[in-house]
Amino acid sequence: MEFHEYFEYFDRSCRFTMAPRFKWSGRPAENDSYPLLRKTFFLLGSFCLGYQIFGVILYWLLFDRKAEDTQKFVAGISEATGALMLVSVGFYNICALQYHRTEIEKLLTDLMELYPRPRERHYRCRHYHKLANGFMKFEFVYFWMFVMYYNTAPLVVLLYEHLTDEMDVSYKTQINTWYPWRIHGSAVGYGLGHFATCIASIAGVAFSLGTHNLICIFTYQLKLHFDAIANQLLELDSRHPGANQELRRLIAYHSHVIRIADEFNEVMNFSFLGGLLFSTIALCMTSVAILLLDLVSAFKCVNGLVAFIVYNFVICFLGTEFSIGSDKVLPAAFYNNWYEGDLAYRKMLLILMMRATKPYVWRTYKLAPVSITTYMATLKFSYQMFTCVRSLK
Repeated sequence: MEFHEYFEYFDRSCRFTMAPRFKWSGRPAENDSYPLLRKTFFLLGSFCLGYQIFGVILYWLLFDRKAEDTQKFVAGISEATGALMLVSVGFYNICALQYHRTEIEKLLTDLMELYPRPRERHYRCRHYHKLANGFMKFEFVYFWMFVMYYNTAPLVVLLYEHLTDEMDVSYKTQINTWYPWRIHGSAVGYGLGHFATCIASIAGVAFSLGTHNLICIFTYQLKLHFDAIANQLLELDSRHPGANQELRRLIAYHSHVIRIADEFNEVMNFSFLGGLLFSTIALCMTSVAILLLDLVSAFKCVNGLVAFIVYNFVICFLGTEFSIGSDKVLPAAFYNNWYEGDLAYRKMLLILMMRATKPYVWRTYKLAPVSITTYMATLKFSYQMFTCVRSLK
């Protein structure tokens, strides 16, 4: 397996938004026939997504805030908050990936240089490629199904209301957003609003997927290297004349992998924090909105709720997977026949074991670990917030 084969779904996400794909040293340049068109579409999608943050807040201030009934007020603010989190997480990921693009490309170059040659037998390249690609394929299919539903459901509802004489046409777009033109009763205005929301959703989901794909690629690439270090430690014979030199190489190799992990954690701190923060708030407020809104709006919120559950779970699951991979080094060093090596060999092995005593954990700005334990804690906190807000109805 080649290194570039990990980037099939990540490159697809970039193509959906017309964003230039990420590069590393040695990767062929992309053949771009229409650079101005691609850049215009990318900037338009990013602008529409950023505008929706402002539009959702303004819509709530102008309309939903004036509800006299407490239940309607809580329903309005819950729906607006859930929509705001949905829009914000996409815009947040665009800003994070574009701002850290240079650092990410440098780390990809480091990974490429570290990637094993085809005949190196200690590396299970096909196994980890299959895991990573299977995971990214599932996410790709699910989130683009979410985008299709998100953008087609309002049109189906509009058509149904138009064909049913007893019902008034509501002209509802994907989310409640204020636009500086008339939406209700205007086919052109509604079409522009729907189109703006559509390209904003494509940009947001594509970059959110891109963030997940990067985390997935780094997780399984680093697991590949931890696995290789463990295998080489188990096969290393301390009685061999070149054992000391080989152990020095493995210690340097392990330090290199840890350095890449540290730098990637520093780059992704912003995304880890956003994923946890936005998902926690969205799970609470969207759950309240599901209970209080009408059937059509509630079903739309259910779709958003599931999307946030999957979004947060993926980040935390990959963090746990990485920790499990890094935990292989210590037992491999312990079960090496170190007792038959010389004093220098045992001292070097002890240094490696001390470094690998605790599994490596990604952290959100060195605060919360990115793990399934944190995921369960966010679900628990979201439920506590949900019961508190629900009591206001």
